[in-house]
Amino acid sequence: MPVIHTPSQKSLPLRISVANTPFTRLTGLLGTSKPDADKGLWFKPCNGIHTIGMKYAIDAFFLDKNNTILAIEENMPPGKLTKIVRGAKSVLECAPGFARANGLAVGDRLEIAADEKHKTNVTVLGQIFHWPINICIALLWTTFVRHYFVLWYLHGGILNVGLLLHNTILLLLFLTRRKSKDTGMGFMDWAIPIVTVSSAMMLRPGQPVNGFLLPVSLTVQIIGIVAMILALVSLGKSFGIIPANRNVKKNGAYHLVRHPLYAAEIIFYIGFLLGNFSLHNIVFAVIIFTGQIWRSILEEKLLSRDPVYVEYLGRVKYRFIPYIF
Repeated sequence: MPVIHTPSQKSLPLRISVANTPFTRLTGLLGTSKPDADKGLWFKPCNGIHTIGMKYAIDAFFLDKNNTILAIEENMPPGKLTKIVRGAKSVLECAPGFARANGLAVGDRLEIAADEKHKTNVTVLGQIFHWPINICIALLWTTFVRHYFVLWYLHGGILNVGLLLHNTILLLLFLTRRKSKDTGMGFMDWAIPIVTVSSAMMLRPGQPVNGFLLPVSLTVQIIGIVAMILALVSLGKSFGIIPANRNVKKNGAYHLVRHPLYAAEIIFYIGFLLGNFSLHNIVFAVIIFTGQIWRSILEEKLLSRDPVYVEYLGRVKYRFIPYIF
């Protein structure tokens, strides 16, 4: 629906998208590569904008409750922040040069009607929250690093050394991992990983076992830790919890199976269960094992959008165990 320039009754052919939710206002035109002369983005409510992260300049019109222009920012370049405009209730963003081309000035009134709701750019949203999320998770993970450091300092042991090294690597990867090019946004994409990781934190030491089970348990856990460290090193900056494409990994442990990290974690938890056998731990171990298989399916579904991963699927046939599964 065209915008009407009230003083002249001139029709301005613009398709208006309205950004009236927190996420749509947050992302705005971020992620777009060039301006569209036929479209306008209307922020409601809004009295100040920025172009940080933008790739091109814009014209911005600050409007009061009657859509009268209170201020105009012409050819506002990327990386700028406007002041708060008193009395402004909304802001209309258009392609650069729109104000001059149509003779718009402060005091003019516009008749605007939204044609559609602006859609949240999920990829941009993920990029905006990339560092805040990484830092928060890394801060959380320092508690695990500290815990295993204290255990190693007080009691020694190769198992505590391995767990300290494993969690330290996780901490570093949370801080250095790549931004996602594609992220799963379905309910299960988030619920399954969160439940699986949370279940791992619910495992509890049991009564000490005697006989051959103790050395078997320790051996299996150490094998699992070594395998986890090798898988994490192979995964590198592509590490994540939620299904996402942070570049397809094909080398190292990923040359053998498609999900070496999940396979290694299952080995470790089997070893833990052998040495800490209880109904409580059995329940959560079953949740973990089921969750890891489910996570692998969800990740492959998302990554299959990438032709590089489709080619990888054709070469590496097995998810967890070479020649078996």
